[in-house]
Amino acid sequence: MRAVIALGLCLLLAVVQAATISRLEDVDWSKVRSIREKPGYRGAVSVGDVPPTGPYRSQRILNGVTVARGDIPYAAAILISEEFATYFCGGVLISELYVLTAASCVEGDRELSITVLLDAAQINTAGEFIAVSQIVLHPAPSDNDIALLRLNRAVRLNDNIRPVTLPNRRQRGMTFVNQLASISGWGRTASNTNEALPMNNLRLVRNHVMSNFNCGVSFPFTITDQHICITGDSGSACAGDEGGPLTTVDVVTGRTFLIGLYSFTSFLGCGMGRPTVHTRITEYLDWIEANSDVIILDNWDTVA
Repeated sequence: MRAVIALGLCLLLAVVQAATISRLEDVDWSKVRSIREKPGYRGAVSVGDVPPTGPYRSQRILNGVTVARGDIPYAAAILISEEFATYFCGGVLISELYVLTAASCVEGDRELSITVLLDAAQINTAGEFIAVSQIVLHPAPSDNDIALLRLNRAVRLNDNIRPVTLPNRRQRGMTFVNQLASISGWGRTASNTNEALPMNNLRLVRNHVMSNFNCGVSFPFTITDQHICITGDSGSACAGDEGGPLTTVDVVTGRTFLIGLYSFTSFLGCGMGRPTVHTRITEYLDWIEANSDVIILDNWDTVA
């Protein structure tokens, strides 16, 4: 029955080895590009914003801090290879076999070879390098920027590789407004738009969750219940961070848990204090449970 539900709620895409990368040593990082540079990439932007007429402002994680190995054990780096190109996105480990990322990172009609890197606080010395055997897209990916990646083997968990906690069903409908949230990734950090991606060091920035109403001022006619926004006051996710985890801390248990996946920001740039928009995980708990091996809890215990 679960398999029937899964087929009814998702699009299953076989991953074909288009330009197979079998070892970390095979990666030519100088040729890896942001997913935004992929032809046909449909990353959403505000319909109210217009492209700047002057020089494009910097894409950076302003005031982002480098994290140590094991600080964010669920962060996943994703290499998406086609026949003549390799692109980069972020993701988040949710079980020994599944990673969540943005649908906009992995959708399309071209053959793909996808590899997930874990224990990658320094990406060129990642501890795990695992191929993806299946892409599970949401059935309406243009409006629901979320996808599951099934690994071709179970990852070996340790202090540096551990799945993130997902929201429980009690948290459905919670807005998390004004809570401090963290976004992490290997995206751009400087004003040089030719900066190589991904950056070698995983970085983190913290901002507060804002209401969807206020977020809609920057993104008119764009923000829905499926989105969660954070301010750009202390920095911003940017090119190379797509699909990366947005987390917060539960005030009762002290547990860090996933509330979003980075989706998009303004045409006007991501180093200018504008909000960033993320896929709201609490809207997809049933879909995640139906299409992966994760069990969504009704509530957590009181131990962090």
